[in-house]
Amino acid sequence: MSTAAEDPVEIAVDRALKPLRDDAVRDVEAILDAALKVAERSTPAAPRVADIVSEAGTSNQAFYRYFTGKDDLMQAVMARGLRRVRAYLEHLMSRTTEPQAQVELWIRGLLTQATNQTAARQSAAVSEILSGSHRPNTRTGEAAAALLDLLQEPLLRMGSTQVEFDALTIYEATMGTMNRHLSLHTAPSPEECDHLVAFCLHGLNLPE
Repeated sequence: MSTAAEDPVEIAVDRALKPLRDDAVRDVEAILDAALKVAERSTPAAPRVADIVSEAGTSNQAFYRYFTGKDDLMQAVMARGLRRVRAYLEHLMSRTTEPQAQVELWIRGLLTQATNQTAARQSAAVSEILSGSHRPNTRTGEAAAALLDLLQEPLLRMGSTQVEFDALTIYEATMGTMNRHLSLHTAPSPEECDHLVAFCLHGLNLPE
């Protein structure tokens, strides 16, 4: 039920535009999914827009309605992937209220991106494409910051006196390990995962 404070014009416009927006969301999701599949198949060569459009079952006109070009598309693919990883990590961390366990789950959860074969191949392909781009990647940076933000609250409850530095160090150590394995097409062993968790937790700047 609408309230007196709601603008009836805006309500009518929103109602009229909703089907168009829903169609646009489906189009964009289809293009992003197609970009992942084509990038995985074509690596180390960069995927062609024509192949992505064909895989998505859409048109060049539709593609350029949503994206300025291939770099813009691949940045959107990476940013969407990072948002999904954040949701996954958030779900893992919600299983416990113990802050040290939450940090460990964050580390191990992020490393699973290198152990899941499909996710690893797709992430490696997209990362390789973006590494050759000279455009600033603000969307990916914002999504990565959201991953980093998940660490700050449990670190604060653990007693960290430099939460931002501790969170950034854990992020860089874990992301660096994951990216190394992605570039080598390998996966971290259980022993390497255990070592990284212990290294990060023991290196925290906690009060004596």
